[in-house]
Amino acid sequence: MALRKGCFIQSVIILTIVVAVIVYLIQHKFDEWILNPGKQHVLNEIAKNWDTETVHIKESSEKDSLKSLLNYYLKNIKTAEEVVNLDEDKFLIEFDNVIEDSIISDVEISKLSQLLKKE
Repeated sequence: MALRKGCFIQSVIILTIVVAVIVYLIQHKFDEWILNPGKQHVLNEIAKNWDTETVHIKESSEKDSLKSLLNYYLKNIKTAEEVVNLDEDKFLIEFDNVIEDSIISDVEISKLSQLLKKE
């Protein structure tokens, strides 16, 4: 059973309109509908799980500074491209290195702060 010529053309037009609407929404509403709620969810999870995830780190003002730096970093993600490139990000690589041991130094905090200023 073959499609009639008019039915095929109508299907192509409808599909084109649907694709155009999806592309428009992704380009113009991504931040509002996906990125910002996603950032808020991540920040809430960090706040909720910070103590259990960093139990191996000695309680100090540096630990609090580390949490503040991470929150600041996540709040300042502006585009989806930044989210895609998180694996390559110098700040997150350094952050992972800092939390490996149980003591956080002022030098490590300063280095993380400098990386944030560069971005």
